[in-house]
Amino acid sequence: MSKKRVALIVFSVAVLAALVIAGFLRWQLKQGRRTPPPAGISLLTENVALAAGLPQGFVVWSSNRSGNHDILKMTLPEREITHLTTNPNTEYFPRISPDGRHIVFARSQKPWVSQRNQELWDVILLDLETGKEKLLAKNGNTPTWSIDGQKVYFQRKVFSMVEINVKSGKERILFSSGTGDVNKKAGLQTPGYHEGQNKMAVTLRYTQHMTAIVDMNGKLKEISDGCQLTWSKDGSFLYHVDYGGKMKNAFYLYDPQTGKSKKWLDLPGEYSHEYFPRLSNDEKYLVFAASKGGHEHDSADYEIFLWQVGAPAESAVRLTFHSGNDNWPDVFLFN
Repeated sequence: MSKKRVALIVFSVAVLAALVIAGFLRWQLKQGRRTPPPAGISLLTENVALAAGLPQGFVVWSSNRSGNHDILKMTLPEREITHLTTNPNTEYFPRISPDGRHIVFARSQKPWVSQRNQELWDVILLDLETGKEKLLAKNGNTPTWSIDGQKVYFQRKVFSMVEINVKSGKERILFSSGTGDVNKKAGLQTPGYHEGQNKMAVTLRYTQHMTAIVDMNGKLKEISDGCQLTWSKDGSFLYHVDYGGKMKNAFYLYDPQTGKSKKWLDLPGEYSHEYFPRLSNDEKYLVFAASKGGHEHDSADYEIFLWQVGAPAESAVRLTFHSGNDNWPDVFLFN
């Protein structure tokens, strides 16, 4: 065999090995951490000043401060924290019903599943008054409520968005990848459906990479390269995470009529890597998390903040003080 042929074979094997390794690394990235992150410790000291003037209501979020990710609740303005769940499996993405009486959230199908693995989850319904749980949907993730609270929308197996009637349990597929402008293998991250607009706000990943508004025929309108695109109640604006902040991330408002985005909030302090924005039920406050620069959803030291919309950025109130991971908050305020 000639030296040239041997060199070609060696080169081909090296290329194949590199492709295999790259494929494995991409797969591993999608799976996320193999083990849970450290639970962390409380950072509360007598030197921490707790802010006054908070509105009345409550915040729910996911935290691993007890060893695994449970759903926690904080009353406002008292700031008393209780566990809503104590399940050994991982729980995240709690969303409060429009009447404030229930939440839906995602629970993993085994004790530890990273949020980067979007498949191994079920949707759970929790009655906040009785504490009673109900399995709402198998193989579902990142649930959100309809405006009337009668339906829940969720992602199933990465590539579909499904509607379920809370009372009857009847399901229907609203959208699947491969429709219209959306590639067949485009992952639908945190899809949110707006009934009035009959459109989906979604972060596309894998074979497409963008935030977009998509109608049910698959007609796509690209918004940005960011993530976590969310509708306002009336559909007149959306908000999302994008680059351009002090620590890379900031929150932006998007006007679907003009097609323009503007920076909405970027904290000036040491916690300025903002993530997980969620407007209150009256849309007067924004709850979110921010880190000192750590990015991973379920392992970075995110702290929960509450900001009165339109107030100076520095007025945002820090609600949590813990070195564990706090993520995906939601807030309900009493009228």
